Amino acid sequence: MKAPQALQEIVIGLDHVAIAVRSIAKSRGLYEAGLGLTPAGEEHVPGQKVNVLMVMAGSQRIELVEPSSADSPISGFLEKRGEGIHHLAWQVADLERSLAHLKDQGVQLIHETAQDGAHGTRVAFVHPRSTGGVLMELVELPAGEAAH
Repeated sequence: MKAPQALQEIVIGLDHVAIAVRSIAKSRGLYEAGLGLTPAGEEHVPGQKVNVLMVMAGSQRIELVEPSSADSPISGFLEKRGEGIHHLAWQVADLERSLAHLKDQGVQLIHETAQDGAHGTRVAFVHPRSTGGVLMELVELPAGEAAH
């Protein structure tokens, strides 16, 4: 999938694909034992009200996301759509510059400022109304961490 034109100017590459699950504990068997993917860290992200498990498919990261509370955005997603692909996450070099660029392009943002993400990242979400119906996350890696 190619990024919308407004994102092409700022995207380094695909950071991860996020899959909404009701339970990481119940889902991880499929991804680890079934598919042979390697776990790469589990974490609670309080600001997003989720728990995440990153698994590696070669060099590609897949993020399993479960709600950590009933008012988590993932809880609502699971109620409406069930388990499945939740969002695509694009890696960017400078989150503030990327958000300003998108705003200038008229792209609707869910977050206009950086939020704390998993594994020390800074993130912001782009509204699916501006991206052909696909929820997108922009991810800035911690300083000094190499691009995936």
